[in-house]
Amino acid sequence: MRRIGTGLLAALCVAGCNIKPPARTVDDRSSLGSARQALAEGAAGTSLAIARGVLDSQPRNVAALVQAGNAEAALGDRIAADDSYKRALAISSSDVGARLGLAKLMIRDNLPGAEAALRQILASAPRNAIVLTDLGYVLDLQERHAEAQVYYQQAIAVDPTRISSRTDLALSLALSGHAEQAEQMFRDITANAGATQKVRLDFALAQVLAGHDKDAAVTLANELTPEEAQSALQGLEQLRPATKAN
Repeated sequence: MRRIGTGLLAALCVAGCNIKPPARTVDDRSSLGSARQALAEGAAGTSLAIARGVLDSQPRNVAALVQAGNAEAALGDRIAADDSYKRALAISSSDVGARLGLAKLMIRDNLPGAEAALRQILASAPRNAIVLTDLGYVLDLQERHAEAQVYYQQAIAVDPTRISSRTDLALSLALSGHAEQAEQMFRDITANAGATQKVRLDFALAQVLAGHDKDAAVTLANELTPEEAQSALQGLEQLRPATKAN
């Protein structure tokens, strides 16, 4: 999910054949793992370069096409992402990653359409934690927080280690008037050494929504330059209803 940048709007197979795959397939899978990790760390350009490297030798590799689409979407190239996902679906029409990618491309301009597409995917993949999380996110953007939280909780039940489901649930709680509960969730999440900068910046948003601006300032100062931290704090404060800061 994926979200402060959207202002929370106020605020993701080679074609079937019987031929044994080449020996380098294992290396390509490892490369795609690196591409996914790079994207998770915010290095979309690196992720895209790795995916394209795989596609140079395996142009019908569906996983690589989907990864390329994910990276292109993160870079803001929606047209290229749309093309990558559709090329993947032309090879494997039921691929969840490609269908999910197309649904997420609709979020900016067509939330009801994105929700409908995600529900269709969920019908065929009811225990997919990524789909459950993204559906929750789309519901949050429509200010349907209680519904969103049900899907985040289902995603966590499927995959308790998935940080994005937990952070999105925490943000949803913060946005629906449970900011202090959200803060505690973020404390638990950020205690993990693997927590990304994005997670810690989301923690700052929860702190602001709870009225704990001084705590948020410390969190931001540990992640950004002084100028960036001050600007970010001011932006987050604008997302908060009138509450007492301390």
